[in-house]
Amino acid sequence: MNNTHNKMDYIIQFCACANLRKAARSVTQAYERKMESTGLKVTQYYMLVNIARHDKISISNLGDVMLLDQSTVTRNVNVLKNRGYVNIAKDISDSRTKSVSITEIGLAKLEEATPIWLQIQGKIEKDIGQEKYQDLLETLKKLQEFVEPYDR
Repeated sequence: MNNTHNKMDYIIQFCACANLRKAARSVTQAYERKMESTGLKVTQYYMLVNIARHDKISISNLGDVMLLDQSTVTRNVNVLKNRGYVNIAKDISDSRTKSVSITEIGLAKLEEATPIWLQIQGKIEKDIGQEKYQDLLETLKKLQEFVEPYDR
């Protein structure tokens, strides 16, 4: 029993997945509380940023960029479309592919939300410290690279 208890304590304390999920959830909630006035969830904001950056992007490529499954991307793109923030059109070169582009209303929403995003982002970077924050980003990138072989 003691050995099993020790293993469980170890798992709870050091599980990379659980600790990353808790941290991600906490950070997501902080961003969403601050961005509540915009009506955007942080995933929707990040999606709008990616759509604006790529001009026209397919739903599957958007999922690849954001590491989201197609159903999550489709659901969020439809919410953004219903609000008038994006257009969805069949790709000219491949009618099976849908391309997403940002509208003027979507660009205005980004203009509204970005200062709020910058405020919370700046606070996080300041509170952690620029050097530690850069180390965190580097560690997260390396972690993604290391775990990719486990996904297969």
